[in-house]
Amino acid sequence: MPVTEVAAGSLRKVLDLATPQSVVAVAEQRRGDLASVLGDARGRGRPVLALVGIQDPGNAGTLVRVAEASGCAGVAFTEGSVDPWNPKAVRATAGALLRIPVCEGVVPAELIELAVQGDTLVAMVARGGVNPEEVDLGGAAVLLVGSEAHGLPDEVFEAAPTKVSIPMEGHLESLNAAVSGALLGFEAARQRRDAKPVDLLRGHPGPEC
Repeated sequence: MPVTEVAAGSLRKVLDLATPQSVVAVAEQRRGDLASVLGDARGRGRPVLALVGIQDPGNAGTLVRVAEASGCAGVAFTEGSVDPWNPKAVRATAGALLRIPVCEGVVPAELIELAVQGDTLVAMVARGGVNPEEVDLGGAAVLLVGSEAHGLPDEVFEAAPTKVSIPMEGHLESLNAAVSGALLGFEAARQRRDAKPVDLLRGHPGPEC
């Protein structure tokens, strides 16, 4: 891999950070397509995290990071969402953007069609939904996280047969999109772990069939 040394202060002129780190990499964007990501999700029994109108780059990047950490098959950004390659979003992914398939420009109608085809759509809502642990998230599913300000579009909300809400105490109206998506993603991961046979002698999951 070629390495180029530059004069002190040069990176500050080309990057959007006031105090950039001393190493910068140029990498090829890894772009996925919805059909292949869904195919992988169905084959491996993993969820896909769908960001519907998420506009904050920090939240979007964190959700890509969450998707990798919780074992999602990929991430789908709908039209109207922030560019996943926004510099702030890229930094928030902590490198996950280069390792997990990310689809861009997904039309909400494509998500609605998935419900018609029988795929499991699970919508995050601020209130009125069931607790995440009461929903079967152990297999392939599309986890829908709406925008910070407006939530999910009405047509997507209505298409999702399952709505989940994070049970909360206190007087908060809601959690932010990144936290809500993280809780749902890791609940799906917990259910997958609990479904695996456990080797009681060694205390870890046995081999998968």
